[in-house]
Amino acid sequence: MPAEHIHTDPTIPAPAPEGEWLRISAAMTAEIATISGCKDLVVTCAPGAGRGAPGVHIPSLAAIEIDAAILPAGMDPTTVEGTATDARRYPALWGVLTHEGAHAAHTHWDSPTTMSSRAGRAAMLLEEARIEAAHTGRRPTHRRWLRASAKTLILPTFLPDPDDEAAGGALPPVPAPPASTPVPPAPTPAPPVPMTRAAAARAAALLLARADAGILGPTETAPVETVCAAILGADDLAALRRIWQAATATADDDTATMLRLGEQWADLVGDDEEETDRVLAGAGTGTGPALDGATPLGEAIAEALDAITADTHGHSLDGETRTAGTRPATRVERTAAGTLARALRRAAVPERVPVTVTSATPPGRLRMRGALAADAQRAAGALPTARPFTRTRHKKIPNPPLRLGIAVDVSGSMRTFAKPAASTAWITATAAAAVPGTHTQTVIFGRHVRALSHPGAAPQKVTKFEANDGTEVFTEAVDLLTASLGLDRPGGAIRLLVVISDGKFLTTEKEQGEARLRRLASSGCHLLWITPSKTNSPIPPAPGITLDTPTTTATAIADAALRALRPS
Repeated sequence: MPAEHIHTDPTIPAPAPEGEWLRISAAMTAEIATISGCKDLVVTCAPGAGRGAPGVHIPSLAAIEIDAAILPAGMDPTTVEGTATDARRYPALWGVLTHEGAHAAHTHWDSPTTMSSRAGRAAMLLEEARIEAAHTGRRPTHRRWLRASAKTLILPTFLPDPDDEAAGGALPPVPAPPASTPVPPAPTPAPPVPMTRAAAARAAALLLARADAGILGPTETAPVETVCAAILGADDLAALRRIWQAATATADDDTATMLRLGEQWADLVGDDEEETDRVLAGAGTGTGPALDGATPLGEAIAEALDAITADTHGHSLDGETRTAGTRPATRVERTAAGTLARALRRAAVPERVPVTVTSATPPGRLRMRGALAADAQRAAGALPTARPFTRTRHKKIPNPPLRLGIAVDVSGSMRTFAKPAASTAWITATAAAAVPGTHTQTVIFGRHVRALSHPGAAPQKVTKFEANDGTEVFTEAVDLLTASLGLDRPGGAIRLLVVISDGKFLTTEKEQGEARLRRLASSGCHLLWITPSKTNSPIPPAPGITLDTPTTTATAIADAALRALRPS
């Protein structure tokens, strides 16, 4: 099987980049600190790096290696900057870098030798989806890069040893699209995957677990789930799902739990893993029992990877999510902001609620039971502790503060709604900043996510934006607002997420977006979806309204905020 993503042997010589690869490696080393949060990592990007895998993290050396063969075919290294701003030209390579950075940040094993055990190998298989889920929790906008690298990372695990050219283990070449006209990648040949329990479990861990973690979409991985269920049985697949979901929730340094889950995984899958590896190693080489053509599992994996690649291809090619300068707020916008601010202040005014107070002495109403208890205590020579007098006070109970996130769609289908949406963002941020304890943030999302306002800051002017993007990273917008405002954390604050969009998203964004909205709703976060037309549909479970002017939009947000602050 191809090399794993974690190496523990520091004695294996590392490639020495030269020329342009040295420059590119230095640039990526500067970027990896931001990606991983680790300040001591050194990145090597060069042809042949990665030690048999597309990328590898070597903890003992604080090093990451990336095989430059992942670059699109025909790309001139002299044009490669190796920076986040240039990454859209080679998203798969940047995704591998992001994945290895996630390993560096989140794979904290107490003893590297545990990876050589049966349970350790299974735990490392579970680790692939776990670290990506943990990483996107810190860096939600990096989901796009992880998706872009899915084919590059996953396909080699189902291929023979890449060193055996006769086995066909090399990654299929990535075509270089023309600069102007996007060309979809070539279909993925079905890998020679045997119909064994071990192979099905591997496919489930690498694809289905990533879907549950929010990296991939359920529709994309549906073909794999169907075949895995047929091989493993529905009950065993459900049991494996419980294991990988438990792994996703495991702390980075909890080696004992990961090994326990790995042991459960290995016990459930059975003992045919070595046979699976033997079949793959001999496939097509004449040295082993070669598979007789494509298998349903191999075809399902290829279909899923093609669906992911096609979706990611659409994500990565068009739109800059640009703003278009600023302008002073109009009188109507200032009035609307004042109206919303007054509504929020009224909701935040402390309420006077009746509170019953007891005391040992007047004033207050005498309760005979308490008076008799006090007499009895005095008769017994004890210090009276009874409090027979009661009275009612009205105490001010402040309402909890509001955390308000607004996500505005700036794809091309929202172009006619761009102006009222920009007004709404300014009105809401300005109003919320005027109310003590209330914080709001507004982001626009298209191909990227960009902040228009920040928590606690009142924008001085209305930020205009262009609605020209050809796709929408809705999940990234939700993840960013959730992390910034704590929308998923129950506590003292009332939480509200407002989405302004026509809901015309790619299938994966709809599926993962709905999953995120349902999680927010279950945590107690209130939702509101504003559409520009009655023909548009919000993503459930968000309730939808149709509005077309800044004033009515601000009023609707105020009403939603008031309902959230005073649900009674």
